Amino acid sequence: MLLFDGSPMHPLNQLPFSVQKVMLARTLTQFRERPLCGGGYDEESLRFYDGVLGNLIRTRDSFLDSGMCESVDGFADFASHWEYHGDLYRIIGAAYVCDEGTEEPRLEMPEIKWHGMVASWSKSYNFTEGFNHVYPGRAYTFICANTLTSAGIDANKLSEFLGCFNPCTACENEVIFPMKRRYVTKVYKDITPVEFKKMMEDARRGGEGTTLVAL
Repeated sequence: MLLFDGSPMHPLNQLPFSVQKVMLARTLTQFRERPLCGGGYDEESLRFYDGVLGNLIRTRDSFLDSGMCESVDGFADFASHWEYHGDLYRIIGAAYVCDEGTEEPRLEMPEIKWHGMVASWSKSYNFTEGFNHVYPGRAYTFICANTLTSAGIDANKLSEFLGCFNPCTACENEVIFPMKRRYVTKVYKDITPVEFKKMMEDARRGGEGTTLVAL
């Protein structure tokens, strides 16, 4: 099936659908082992995952733009097992860095990198519980985005379809989506998950939230 590119000559598209599903399951499982709050990662380590998971999104968008979604046999049905549309939230925490000439690493909040490759997001703005490596009282950077006409990969939905569902990470409501600035609506810096949750709840009730840092 044409999952990874519009061309049938793409190496991954030449695999049988059953093999493509196995490869997706293993890639998805490994990708989900990365901390959702990670910000100081090595971008090179993302390239393989983006080539598999990111290509699902890019192929879907390309087929939609060209009106091919329904004409490519089986693709629309397959996409229905993972598409997510709507608001997304990403949390970025401090990472260890080592200054030149020093041996002791220190924690530093990384700059936001709009590298365009896939990253872990959440459908939920509540990061106060159920997330590994996230501390409710520690300051983080929060990014709010929306999929617009594109679509994210609902990790729970896809993993159920592929037979690799992990109940231990289901509460993270993870969505795999690119780090592209065009989809971002707001960025909030130096606030805790508790403050972020309250701010989002206040906004939904029409109250005043924390001052935002606009892009």
